[in-house]
Amino acid sequence: MRETLGQAGRYLIGAFLALAVDIGVVTLGMQASLPVLVARVTGLLAGVTTTYFFNRRYTFSPQHPASVQDWGRYLLRQSVGTALNFAVSSGLIYLSDRMWWQIWGAVLVGAAAGFCVNFFSARRQLHR
Repeated sequence: MRETLGQAGRYLIGAFLALAVDIGVVTLGMQASLPVLVARVTGLLAGVTTTYFFNRRYTFSPQHPASVQDWGRYLLRQSVGTALNFAVSSGLIYLSDRMWWQIWGAVLVGAAAGFCVNFFSARRQLHR
C-alpha cells in the first residue's frame, strides 16, 4: 500500500508536468487558430508522451527498455482516461468564450477526470 501511495504521488507530479505541456500546446494551437479538436489532440499527445517518459524514470522504474512499441502500448493503455480527458475538456472549451483562463480550466478539469483511470493503467504496464 505504501508503495502504491508513493507511486500515486509521483504520478501526480508527472501529471502536473504533463498538464503544463498540454495547456501550453493547446494555448499555442488556439492562438494559431487551430480547430479546438486539433489543438486538444495535439496537446493530449504531448501530455501523454510527457507522462510516459516521466513515469518510466521516476514513478515506476520498469525493467524493460523504452521503445516505440512500449510507448505505443502505453498510449493504448492510457486511451480510456485520455478519451475521458478529451471529451470533458473539448466540450468545456467548445462551450466557452475561449478566453485563456477558460481553456486552462477546461484542460485542468479534463485532466482530473482521466487521472485515476490513467494511473492504474500506467502502473499495470510500467510496474511489472
